[in-house]
Amino acid sequence: MKALSLLTLLLTSSILAQEPDSSSALFGMREAERNFAKASVMIGRNAAFAEYFADESVIFTGKWITNGKQFSKEGKPSPIVLKWEPEFMDISDSRDFGISTGPWEVQEYRPNTAPLFSGYFLTVWKKQSTGEWKVILDGGSTTPMATGPKHKFTFPSGADKDIPGPPVMNVGQKSKELIEQDIKFQTEWKKNPSAFSSLLAPDARIQLSGHLPTTNADTIKSWVNQLDRSLTWQPVGAGAATSGDMGFTYGLITTQKNEAVKGHYVLIWKKRPGSTWHIVLEMMNFG
Repeated sequence: MKALSLLTLLLTSSILAQEPDSSSALFGMREAERNFAKASVMIGRNAAFAEYFADESVIFTGKWITNGKQFSKEGKPSPIVLKWEPEFMDISDSRDFGISTGPWEVQEYRPNTAPLFSGYFLTVWKKQSTGEWKVILDGGSTTPMATGPKHKFTFPSGADKDIPGPPVMNVGQKSKELIEQDIKFQTEWKKNPSAFSSLLAPDARIQLSGHLPTTNADTIKSWVNQLDRSLTWQPVGAGAATSGDMGFTYGLITTQKNEAVKGHYVLIWKKRPGSTWHIVLEMMNFG
């Protein structure tokens, strides 16, 4: 996560920076992320998290899952600075629910100090009835420092355009559907690791602790084949957009024998009309 804990794609020359339409919901979500990051530097991590997290929110604190807003309010001051920047964003058809990911780093509260830790975050945003964007889930993983050209902000084509008359779905029902998909996915993976790819979107991003994120299919296959198959993924919760085309599931990664917690995961799902749910981003963080 940003607090504790898709670069191969971004190092290719074919990726160009994008600037969303300034009147779009995507632009507003990006501005919320940027202002959140600025607040972290200006007023400190705990105060910024308490301000930008929704009342009902999820954060991963090491190996455990807790309420993000409450955890931040109770957090003790620390002489470090947490910095981050959005690198990729996507948004639901309802334009009130979206995801953000990018690099983060922690350094001492002194000028010109080298980062102590670095990684990639994964945040789920939801627009409130007040019109404000708030964080409802924040996770991520520690990774090596990114090298090469400075990252560029990107988003799926058309994500900064309005979609007239998006459908309105039952969020509770969609969340239940996603939990069922999560369980099915984990069951199939246990039987056959190659089944992993069948539920991935063609441009899926994988964010695994210890590695810079990637969309490369061969790299993803290699990572999956190296995972310890004795581990168990236990879904804990889910959420979805009102338009029913985007959602997430999250949970703990435990050992099969004594149920010791080894880490956590988040799956971001998308669904298009006439299609099934596919994973567009998976974050796995092993403690």
